[in-house]
Amino acid sequence: MVEARRIAVVYKTREPEALRVIDMVEKLLKPESIEEYSLSSLLGKRLEGFDLIVCLGGDGTLVRTCRVVENGGVILPVNMGKKGYLMEADPEKLASYLIKYRNNEFLVEKCFKLRIGYSGKVLTAVNEVVIRNIMGLKQVTLSVELEEGGFIVEGDGVLISTPLGSSAYSLNAGGPFVLSNVNILVCTPLCARKPLRPLIVNKDAVIKVKYLSGEEIQMIIDGEEAFKVDPKETIEITGSTETVNIIRFSSSFNIKRMGRLIGGVENG
Repeated sequence: MVEARRIAVVYKTREPEALRVIDMVEKLLKPESIEEYSLSSLLGKRLEGFDLIVCLGGDGTLVRTCRVVENGGVILPVNMGKKGYLMEADPEKLASYLIKYRNNEFLVEKCFKLRIGYSGKVLTAVNEVVIRNIMGLKQVTLSVELEEGGFIVEGDGVLISTPLGSSAYSLNAGGPFVLSNVNILVCTPLCARKPLRPLIVNKDAVIKVKYLSGEEIQMIIDGEEAFKVDPKETIEITGSTETVNIIRFSSSFNIKRMGRLIGGVENG
């Protein structure tokens, strides 16, 4: 049996449904302490020392929560949004999921983050990092370098995604759907002039992106943080040793997630 002595609950808004879920968590798991956090209150903070983090919201809330949870923290996402492609549990069936958790009848999906080196700083991303034009009016020319060689992207920019982030911006930009347990990076050109296709590289590969010409560029991390890029700087992206740990109750959740994305029927 799993005992979660210290639990954090993260929510976007403290609405009645969220309060009902919090009450259910307290009654079924009986933690010694439970702490509530709104997303806005977590700006610039880290959630540390919790046995379980219950995340109430949609995919955006989950990604934001993953960004502030310490390495090793375990997250139980509960879908309070409209679609929730990354969410498995819903409020109506939450009681049964909490009982499964208590009885240790669950899996932990370990998803690595991105490590981004820029201007002497180290940044992290859960889904993706995007290097692209600021105004979107003119194309940019970027150099993308790997250990094996390099290539030029002429277009709006380039996107590097984790497997978890492959179902977000990367997929909309023409990238592949990647199962979360595959240790690769997806490098997707954005609106490239030449017919470049997404490139899949090893998680440990170092992707170096340099500005060559065109409109000013920016770096956007998980759709949350945006930085104007100094054209003299090189951005280095690779897979991080830091992971996102998400509770799943089905080994086929990745396939179900793909079915949701294409609007099909969930099997399994």
